[in-house]
Amino acid sequence: MINRYFRVNRRDMVYLKFILEAYEGMNVMSTVDNAAGIIRIVIMPGFEDDMDALLAELGRQVTLEPAEWNEEVVF
Repeated sequence: MINRYFRVNRRDMVYLKFILEAYEGMNVMSTVDNAAGIIRIVIMPGFEDDMDALLAELGRQVTLEPAEWNEEVVF
């Protein structure tokens, strides 16, 4: 699985979640920092090209800036 992080306008989070959930099985979106507008999109293996195309199109509609996020493993 591939984790990608983006900074989005908080007002667009629900819209993005709604659209991405329609592509069930391809990805999972979650909010990692609501105040900063950081989301994580986990892309399932084999869907990288499809998700790249979808994210490019969504990037034309809403602010979708790649972001850095330090993942910490929690046990």
